[in-house]
This record gives sequence, structure tokens and C-alpha cells, in this order.
Amino acid sequence: MPPSRLQPMYPSRRRRPMAGPVLVVVLLLIVGFLIYLSTIDTEVPASRIEQDVTNALPAR
Repeated sequence: MPPSRLQPMYPSRRRRPMAGPVLVVVLLLIVGFLIYLSTIDTEVPASRIEQDVTNALPAR
């Protein structure tokens, strides 16, 4: 019996959902970005705020 015109001759392949791999890639990018942010040097070197006042005393 020949195949019907309504049914394909070969079974169609089912496509795998892409949500899983895309979610894994997004999570890896977020984790990598957080690691990158943790390695950035944001510290400001210490500087003196007080002024030297030992020479500013009035002479007697």
C-alpha cells in the first residue's frame, strides 16, 4: 500500500527544546561576570586627611 499524501514518508524528527542549554549559558555568563567583578581592584590608596599643624603654632 503506497503512503498516504497526508502522512509524510519519513517520520519527522523532534526538535530538542533549547531552553536548557540557553539557561546553562546564561547562568555561566552571570557567574563569570560576578567572578570578574570580584577581581576588580576598587580600593583607593590611603591618604592623610589631617594637616600638619606643628609649624602653624604662633611664635612667642
